[in-house]
Amino acid sequence: MPTPVGSDYGLPEQIMKYSIAYDWPEYRDEATAIVEKTIPRITIQAGAPEPKLIAAVEIDYGTGGEILYGGAVVATFPEFRFVERALYYERVTFPYYPGLLFFREGQIIMNALAKLQTEADLIVVSGHGLAHPSFCGAACHVGVAFDRPTIGCARRLLAGEHRPLEDAKGSAQPIMLRGREVGVAYRSKDKVKPIFISPGHKCDLTFARDIIVRCLREYRLPEPLRLAHLEANKYRRRSEELYTPTHRPASGDGGEGGNQ
Repeated sequence: MPTPVGSDYGLPEQIMKYSIAYDWPEYRDEATAIVEKTIPRITIQAGAPEPKLIAAVEIDYGTGGEILYGGAVVATFPEFRFVERALYYERVTFPYYPGLLFFREGQIIMNALAKLQTEADLIVVSGHGLAHPSFCGAACHVGVAFDRPTIGCARRLLAGEHRPLEDAKGSAQPIMLRGREVGVAYRSKDKVKPIFISPGHKCDLTFARDIIVRCLREYRLPEPLRLAHLEANKYRRRSEELYTPTHRPASGDGGEGGNQ
């Protein structure tokens, strides 16, 4: 059985504490049941406090797609001063099923965040929140588990539709899914593909959009997520340079300096 998320294997004492009431699923019906149990726990509400520290997390697939590398960072807001990083890798254990990608990538996402030794006020996930076929994307799962405001920011639209955007930076259109406004398509740079923002937990769409827009600099991605992307990518490249697939340490031990 895969190592359950929430185990202490390879992790320091948790500052970013989280809890989930299940072992990591092995089968599709188990994952679907977890989604159904998670949905009632999602809270979408106004009045989320202004964050001072933002955690962001991103994953990168290794060569061949058998190993996932996760990078989590904490940065101050709104200055974006780098505070901390945490790295984690794990072999992929769950197959790909449409709408259940979180259960393929989520162990790495959760454990990278759990390794952070800084208590963040808000989490930004590379993925969707409500803008998901089940209204329960990765940002919802992460937010419920860590019990704090969480926002999904994705590069591709997964579910729903929106009207065409103008080419100029700042143009936006609501994402509608089965009659519900679940997110916003937002062009973060002139003539560049938009990003897709949706609330995950303990915040609303107005808050999610405001925070992500204020996190934008000269790049397409919001700054905390861009930093996490760079860390995950560097971690993968360093690890693959140091280890061949047949000589890689067991999960929880590998990469340059181990799971940092």
